[in-house]
Amino acid sequence: MKLVPIDVSLKEIMIDKFNPRFTKEKNISQEELISEMLQSKSSKELLRSLQEDIKWVNRIVIQELSNHEHYESFGAVGTYQYVAVEGNTRLACLKSGAVNDYDENTIIPVLFAEKEEDESIEDFRKEIRITQGIANVTVVKEWSPISKAKHLLALYNDVKGISKPAEIYKQISNELGIGIKEVRESVVRYMIFNKISEISEPIPEDNWGYLEAFDKNAKIRSLIGLDIENNEFIKDDDEYYDEIFENIPELIKQALRGGLNTKQFRDIIFEIAKESEGSEEFSTVITEIVNEEISLISKAKKNEISDRDQWVKNLDEILKQIASFPNMAEWAIELVEQLRAIEEKTSKQIRNVTE
Repeated sequence: MKLVPIDVSLKEIMIDKFNPRFTKEKNISQEELISEMLQSKSSKELLRSLQEDIKWVNRIVIQELSNHEHYESFGAVGTYQYVAVEGNTRLACLKSGAVNDYDENTIIPVLFAEKEEDESIEDFRKEIRITQGIANVTVVKEWSPISKAKHLLALYNDVKGISKPAEIYKQISNELGIGIKEVRESVVRYMIFNKISEISEPIPEDNWGYLEAFDKNAKIRSLIGLDIENNEFIKDDDEYYDEIFENIPELIKQALRGGLNTKQFRDIIFEIAKESEGSEEFSTVITEIVNEEISLISKAKKNEISDRDQWVKNLDEILKQIASFPNMAEWAIELVEQLRAIEEKTSKQIRNVTE
């Protein structure tokens, strides 16, 4: 693949409804897609920036629509000849009609991802994914953690079966310039996320972090049926594993109701795994023990006294002690310096609070 600078009109470029930023395919019109994309805070900030000034330093990257791996699923394409590879949000802003002097007929400079003559369509599409990964996975951009993980899994699947998992993680790490650990955890977590979605209700994006309880520990990955050697879900006795995946969304809901953060939830799962001898036992006890632990932690949280309440209690006690100070005692004069020190520190705190 090579990137060739060309000029095309906005009406020729389609926003990619299969872009990894969307965790699910968007079966809506281009107009509806633009409207939806411009609802986020980051998109609105980008739109305001483009309304002020446009510099074509980082050009939108496009590819020929007919080369897209989901070309057959686009339906009627009308005037569209190209689809965005990178820069979908910028494209949405320019197509929105909210940027002065830009409409569907405006010609803009872009980079055209061109398939080379001796390049297979499969290799070309791999290069497209790497380009998207470099632009959106290695930097903080609009893609959510789930979108990034989904894309890393796509890169992993490009070479799955050719190399061992550890070698693939290293290859992706080198291609994108991110840590091997981040690649592995993202790939494994998205595999788990996908498995849950297949047999139970999908995990909401806000709860993505709770899945770290199942992707960080090799024993847990084995207990949920993920072969740690080839990174594939075990097919035999999958009813045991399915039971676990069916229960995970409810376990996370229980954790949320109990006020547990991702680390507390992860630690509970780790402890259960440590005591488990096999997948069947893990499947049997996980729901019961998690609920028990969540209940205990929730009760402890309710019984915890806040910093404010603790200081109210402390100061009330100090007031009682000072009020009963035996100032008529013969030895009271010996403690005057300590009382003055208390007075000085108290006055200082009052000034700090009120000024």
